[in-house]
Amino acid sequence: MQQQSQQQRKRSFLQGVASIMAQRGTPLPPALTGAPYQGFDPATSMWRSLEVSGVDVGVVRLAGKDVDLFKLWALVQHHGGSTKLSQQVMWGQLLPQFDLPEQYMQPNGQPQSSAVALERYYSRLIGPFEEMYRKNIYRDRAMQAARNQPGAPGTNQGRPPGMTGTFPPVGSLPAVSGNNGLGMMGQPITGGSALPTEVSLGGIGGPQFPASQMISQAAHMSQQQPISGMSGTPDSRVDVAGTDSLSAARQDVMGIISSASQDSELNGTASEQDVDGRKRKMEEGDEANGKRVRHKTGESSDLRSSVPPSGLTPHGMNITSRPLRQPSRRRIEYIPLAREVDTAGGRDLDAIQSEFATASQRPLKDLNEWGAVDVEALTMSIRSRISTELSYALTTFTILTLMRIKDSGFPVVQAPDLLDELLDLIEDVAFEGMEDIDPDDFPNSSIITHRHLMNAILEEGSQPFASLKPKQGLRDPGSGPQQRPGDVLLTALNIVRNLSLSAENQDYLARHSRLLGIILRLCSLKNPVDLLYPAPLSPALSLNDLILARKDVIYILVNISATVQLSSTDSPSSAVRNARRAFDLLASYLVDPVDAVPPLQCLLLNGAPTHIHASKPPSTLDTALEAFTRFTHPDDNRLVFARAIPPEWLWCMIEALVHRLPVTDHDFQVMMRAEWLAYLERIVLSLYSIGFLAPPKVKKRVKTDRQLAFPTVMLRLIRKLTIGSPADARPHFVVSVRRAIEVIKLIDDAGDSFDSSSSTMPTLAFGMGYGEHGETRVEKGMGLLSGHQDEVTWGLMMSRDVDDQMFSELSSLVRVEISS
Repeated sequence: MQQQSQQQRKRSFLQGVASIMAQRGTPLPPALTGAPYQGFDPATSMWRSLEVSGVDVGVVRLAGKDVDLFKLWALVQHHGGSTKLSQQVMWGQLLPQFDLPEQYMQPNGQPQSSAVALERYYSRLIGPFEEMYRKNIYRDRAMQAARNQPGAPGTNQGRPPGMTGTFPPVGSLPAVSGNNGLGMMGQPITGGSALPTEVSLGGIGGPQFPASQMISQAAHMSQQQPISGMSGTPDSRVDVAGTDSLSAARQDVMGIISSASQDSELNGTASEQDVDGRKRKMEEGDEANGKRVRHKTGESSDLRSSVPPSGLTPHGMNITSRPLRQPSRRRIEYIPLAREVDTAGGRDLDAIQSEFATASQRPLKDLNEWGAVDVEALTMSIRSRISTELSYALTTFTILTLMRIKDSGFPVVQAPDLLDELLDLIEDVAFEGMEDIDPDDFPNSSIITHRHLMNAILEEGSQPFASLKPKQGLRDPGSGPQQRPGDVLLTALNIVRNLSLSAENQDYLARHSRLLGIILRLCSLKNPVDLLYPAPLSPALSLNDLILARKDVIYILVNISATVQLSSTDSPSSAVRNARRAFDLLASYLVDPVDAVPPLQCLLLNGAPTHIHASKPPSTLDTALEAFTRFTHPDDNRLVFARAIPPEWLWCMIEALVHRLPVTDHDFQVMMRAEWLAYLERIVLSLYSIGFLAPPKVKKRVKTDRQLAFPTVMLRLIRKLTIGSPADARPHFVVSVRRAIEVIKLIDDAGDSFDSSSSTMPTLAFGMGYGEHGETRVEKGMGLLSGHQDEVTWGLMMSRDVDDQMFSELSSLVRVEISS
């Protein structure tokens, strides 16, 4: 009930904000307030740049975090209002409530204070509502103070008895035409506080006064004796009781929002129970006595009479009498006060959905809450290969790998036999005793990309009678009630992926002698020479299963590749086989010509929205880049990759990575976000690794290929990230700039990075002095950036962000050989 009441308050608050903004001519998006607005056009609205969160209504996005407007309103009122927060510079205290950072990067690269942005959001979205709320609070307190003065009983004419601290919902009161611009007690009437043409004073069926008469009387009273602290100017503010007023307002924050919806149903009258009580007493008195109500003629304080203020005599007032309307006799049906329940066939669907959501979002149990699990029994169940035992073992093992004890998971290092049995299960089910083939048997094969596999599945499934044709990986009907072998393999692979998430298991899995070879073999394809469509190497997997298995293996490689040592295997042939299969797997997500495009085109290709700053790089692509950079970082692994990878594959990888670099100004605007900046760093680090792996002929092809334009693209990247970016944003680009210069230097040398035949320090010859050998030796030939000597020398090398190492490398790249 408390949660439903909180949601009701939130909806009333959002409806009030939406009504006020609609009357001001700046309607808020219906997706934000939950209130429909006819004719709202997001393209022409002033809120088109506002990022609305899809989590719930009334939530906006700021600095990548969700900000609930209702919670923000309550916090600001608890701290004394937005004016107090701005004067005392206290907006920063609200940032931890929404998990907001102190600063965040704007799309233009400039840092922005989150406190300033939060204050701006509040003033634009909730500021008009707060202003109206303050006006009603001040009005009620002023009228209460004036009513408590002796001789001034008629100061509460503008509000029914018992209605204090509430305000009519904006939009439910029509505007008054022909007024003098003054409201109750001399306050100016704005669009959000216009009076109705007739205001009910005695509840439903009671006598009513025209609004014009009430306005004239209030104006006359304010001219004779203005209330202390009130002003008739539109910009004036009333300070009644100082801090006590704000304290009372903070206490009524939740109640006043909740009562707003009830006041709107009564059109400005008191609460429903009080109105029903007054109506019931009035009707009972009329029916019992059978008489009309006799109006008092004495000096009693009747709210329906115009009583002059305390400072005026009765002779100074010109009171005009007006016949009072009598309540009409009509039957009042008894409506019991009951809880409203929206049911469907007697079932409360909202309550059922809330309970279902609570049950579905229940956190997973801790590992200690599952009781004792016999690991030896799990090992024997997997080894038995019995269908029921295997199902129990895999299900239990999966649950164990999902559990977490603080920051660690299931310690598989303490159960090596269990992991070995799982790998034996994968090998037996997937290959059934087949011997592993050497990838060198078909060295001329090209890389089959992920998009090629997806298109093959679509084409094969679109053929006539495709469902009737036998396919690889289907369950054999004659095998009995057993699991499909492909499902068993995917479940086992998922267990290995869950184990790799724990930091204590990563080093053990990376150094396992069989794990890497089995999972990479599981992702391999058959020789495509005699096949119409690609087919998995394992007969137990279908093409759909292969795509799922490849994604799991990529995530496994991301977790364990930092500590994998390919050269530590028993046979050199298996190390080369694993390196080639790993490169083939990772390159299948990177080298497709359709996907290898700059950042902006990558967003459009993946169906990103027009607001490009709300999107991130494709997760699978980003994961493949991260796995490749970690796998090829150690020098020992680079040596194995250089021996295993064909030059054609390396050229395809370099070409695809260069095509993914930003080129236009729009591409660099996309790179201003943290996710895309990390994506750029991974691309540059991948190029740096391939610069080591590539043989000299591939490097020379990169230098001379005009269609690739490698020097021009890299130079533009370096220039835009150094002298073409704001000074405060340049520290974020240091890693990318430094690695980009080193990549150009590796390609410019065009040598074998693993050739150790030449001496690292040449012998001193006759006439050679100190400093003309080693790193500072005189280089011959034209530098790769020699055609851009002025731009590099007077632009990049003169920048303060270039250190000594970068300066020497740039100086070498712009060298010009002078022929004697």
